[in-house]
Amino acid sequence: MSTSKIDALLQWAKVEGAEYLPNIQFKSENGSIGAYCTETNDASIKIPLKIIITLEDAIKSFSEGSSGDYSKISLQTSNINSLLKMYLARERSSASYFEPYLSHLPTLLEIKSPYTWSAADKLYLKGTNLGGSLRENLTQLIEEWWEIVNLLPKDLTFPTNHFVNMKFYYEHKFYNDEDLYQYFSQDDPENWTCFTNYLWSSLILKSRSFPSYLVKDFLNHQVKQDEAMLLPLVDLLNHDLKAKVDWSVSKDGFFQFKAEDVACGQLYNNYGMKGNEELLLAYGFCLEDNQADSAAVKIKLPEEMVKELEQSGVKLPKMEDYTTSVIRNHEKSDSSDSQDKPNDSEDLLDVKALAEPLPSLKKASDGLLFFLTKDHVPTNLIQTFQFLVKNKWEDHVTLRAELAGINQLRQAIESKSNMIDISSLDKIQGPNSSNITIYCRGQKKILQAALKSLKRTEKDMLTNSEYKRRFITLKNVYKKDLKFQQSLLVSLGVTSFESILESEFQDQCWLLYLMRCLNRDEYLTSDIDDDGDEENYLPKWIKDKFLKLENETEVAPAEIVQYKDLYLGLVPELAKAVPEIYNRGRWGVKEMILSGKLLELISFVRGKDQESILVNTE
Repeated sequence: MSTSKIDALLQWAKVEGAEYLPNIQFKSENGSIGAYCTETNDASIKIPLKIIITLEDAIKSFSEGSSGDYSKISLQTSNINSLLKMYLARERSSASYFEPYLSHLPTLLEIKSPYTWSAADKLYLKGTNLGGSLRENLTQLIEEWWEIVNLLPKDLTFPTNHFVNMKFYYEHKFYNDEDLYQYFSQDDPENWTCFTNYLWSSLILKSRSFPSYLVKDFLNHQVKQDEAMLLPLVDLLNHDLKAKVDWSVSKDGFFQFKAEDVACGQLYNNYGMKGNEELLLAYGFCLEDNQADSAAVKIKLPEEMVKELEQSGVKLPKMEDYTTSVIRNHEKSDSSDSQDKPNDSEDLLDVKALAEPLPSLKKASDGLLFFLTKDHVPTNLIQTFQFLVKNKWEDHVTLRAELAGINQLRQAIESKSNMIDISSLDKIQGPNSSNITIYCRGQKKILQAALKSLKRTEKDMLTNSEYKRRFITLKNVYKKDLKFQQSLLVSLGVTSFESILESEFQDQCWLLYLMRCLNRDEYLTSDIDDDGDEENYLPKWIKDKFLKLENETEVAPAEIVQYKDLYLGLVPELAKAVPEIYNRGRWGVKEMILSGKLLELISFVRGKDQESILVNTE
């Protein structure tokens, strides 16, 4: 912003009653405006209510000379701030009272949000959460724009191209990223009802707004959750998560920003816990080594499943957990430094001063949104996966489900991480190259840290002395059941456990072993130990589970056809070669089919090698 525009803004604000201490200067450095302290002292900025832009201003402005009831219109939209966004766009197109403030705001392309990036730059985001959700978020904003545009009364004075603007709603579905880039490059403030200007207003609110709840006592309507306002001058301060600041509203209607004992240099506000994804989307920048950085994991579930999860005791994230937490804090204190945790859960991201909802999480049916950080995997995310992998025999989360859930989550995060290609980031050029590099590498680092954390959790569980006796691995079976080991040499040519892995014979070995457990009573009684710790390692609980499954399962003819070749390739020859094992009891194709079903019910699959481990859940 030019010096003349800064001076015009400061002069206007002062004339209207704004106050700030002489030790504060506003200036532009390296293309970015900020506030600077010339001496170590307290810093304070006070602005009167009349220069604060609120929804009430929008309702009043649109109501003048119109028959529409704009107080109702503002409540009929899916986003409480939709009318305020239209108001900002219209005010920018005319000789507004707020012109000194609006004229200094960046243009749509100057914000550098990924919404407006070229197709080439967007391609680098492939595999990241932002890359996957960008178009979905944009579509949601388009729906929001379409909603408010069609609610505006017909007697309003619209721009000349108003009806041409409306065509975008029907055409945008056919736009590729390059088409969108060209469309957003056509910045015409006078054409205030076009979507380009609505997107501009949305990003201005997203990056600069404060919750209107802070000044609710001075407004003539009931302030709704997520209702936003703009604070000229105060919103010039840049962000520092470490900044300790105080926001308050005086009885005579002044909003005051205050920071105590500030050193010489730039004066910062604290926007709250904002990761690089939010900073990039709304503000157009990223922070290296951002302490608040996070990677989102979004899970879409049917409403019925969401209810079941909640009934099981899992504290699921809700919309209010990610927005305007400063509102809840402000009821207890006028300081934004308050650190109340939403829902008393350490697993939920505390986002302060975010007056605009996260675009991809409007309601539960849009998905459950969890945030990973470099040193924390939310407990409720792990619990959700553990609940989802329960099988028909589990009416609660068993030890098997706990381990299976951790592994399912590991696979999901690993898949997400593998999709982010950071190998070519050093070759990126252009104005967005630094942000792309910081964001993508940060996402990769967080996902890799989450994988390590889950791996440690799994290892701790597998080595836990309380649990260890309840696990059966194929390696232990091979080591302890010597007769079974010898039979594998005869049938499959297996000479060691490593050769089982190399030949990918794990599944065949498990099928044979489970059928052997079914027939445990057919062998010499002296060879069997109920605890499964002796030579043959055939625990009774496996036979009991096998019989339970058999009693409740009807094998379909199609399944017999599916297993027939595998059965004929293994069992008949084994019955001849090792009759003391495979020619005793029941070794039919039906038993093999049940063995495969049983393996899924009593095991979880671990790691890259897809190793199955049996778990006694009794």
